[in-house]
Amino acid sequence: MKKITTLIFLLSSLLSFAQKTSTITLTSGKPQQAIVSLVLEDVHFHPNLGIGLADVKLEPLTMINFQEKTTEKVSTALNEPKIMRLQYSGGGVNKTWMLFVQPGDDLTAAFSENANVTFSGKNANYQDFLKTYFLENQYQYLPVFGYKPSQIDNKSVAQQSDSLQKIRQNAYAAFKTANAPVPAFEAYVNATTTTEPFVIHRLLQEKIMRRNRAKKLEPAQQKELEDLTLNNFKILPDEALLSQSYRDELRNWALIPTTRKFPLDSATRYELSPQAITDVYNFSKDKLQSHPKQQEYLLTYWLNYAATAIPTLETSQTLLTDYKAKYPKSEYTDYFTKLLATKSKLTAGSAAPDFTLLGRDSVAVSLKQLEGKPTVLVFAFNIGAHEPTMKALETKYADKVNFAYVTVISGMPFSSWKPYTQARNGVKHLWASEESAELLKQNYAVDIRYPFVVLDSSGKIVDRWIPQEFPNNKTLEKDIIKATGK
Repeated sequence: MKKITTLIFLLSSLLSFAQKTSTITLTSGKPQQAIVSLVLEDVHFHPNLGIGLADVKLEPLTMINFQEKTTEKVSTALNEPKIMRLQYSGGGVNKTWMLFVQPGDDLTAAFSENANVTFSGKNANYQDFLKTYFLENQYQYLPVFGYKPSQIDNKSVAQQSDSLQKIRQNAYAAFKTANAPVPAFEAYVNATTTTEPFVIHRLLQEKIMRRNRAKKLEPAQQKELEDLTLNNFKILPDEALLSQSYRDELRNWALIPTTRKFPLDSATRYELSPQAITDVYNFSKDKLQSHPKQQEYLLTYWLNYAATAIPTLETSQTLLTDYKAKYPKSEYTDYFTKLLATKSKLTAGSAAPDFTLLGRDSVAVSLKQLEGKPTVLVFAFNIGAHEPTMKALETKYADKVNFAYVTVISGMPFSSWKPYTQARNGVKHLWASEESAELLKQNYAVDIRYPFVVLDSSGKIVDRWIPQEFPNNKTLEKDIIKATGK
């Protein structure tokens, strides 16, 4: 009995250590016309309508208007260090500071009228260091460096980027003489400091290669850009995943060997082929064996790509089988299993799942009501998406086909959406609430890469996986012709 009691006490102690409440107080000495918000940057895969899983969740923790109140305290339970964004907007000034917050921290951020912030409390030293040397991401430094988008050669920008890297490195060496930083903070600082400079160099070099024009790079030019990543990127400890620039370059580094073996084809809109996605999945699995969190991050990312970007199921099913064996307790396997089950039902000749949405005239419209003529469903993720390029098809098939634009813009009220719609012959504009959009996602595997679905006059699927093509939607028109039987 004594052993059991001791074990229970040990487990409860570990749990309390694993998750602690962190408190951040936002305050101003007096009322001022400024709004301050705090956003948790949670590096964690989560379902996102249109792209499958997103790798970071921006979770708003609080927002305070200093004109109405001068103090706001927010508490959040953390089981590991997280990056937070402290955002200030007021008096024509907009600033973002990155915070490194650990379980159990108790911080105060005091704002003065000149949009400056002073940190105090437990682990305020981390915030002071980041405040001085780190903006939200590398692109925010470009205006500071004097970057001119219209200017092809920005040599001074590259020089200043290198100078910033040196300043950061020297400052961090000085910081460590007075502090003993935790491993996660060191990994975040090193990851951001080492990846951002060569990302900026690559951006500038690509502008020179393209001469500020939208043109395809020559193979030698593409290799030169890729070599910047291959020669500069270094795998850091798993905590480096806190850095967005590091995550981006980790994926880029893993992908380059694959795209050299399986070049991206413009005919497939530069999507990875089934062979390529299998190759990069296996490469990531092999090269990151000693970095389990980064390995799981990449394997989840590539599996999500296979499950969303590749219309056929064989590759994603094979990768999912391997993923389940490697991560039998993963929280994502159920998500992928359901997604692939949905895709397996959306085959040619299958009955399209019915739905009821709100039309622009505030009248409910079901998919069943559109039967009698072929229907083109268009999933729109922003206002007016696809409509300009669809005008020619609308005119050509005006009396023969229904065109239904289904808006799945998260958080857009019906009243805000309606003014952007326009009544046209043979066209329906349909608005989906958050709940309805979730059902569409579950029933149609809604994906931003494949915004179209063509149905025949009886409501059966002709084709679900139709990409957006420029300047003309040739695949879509072929499916329309098939649906009309002509």
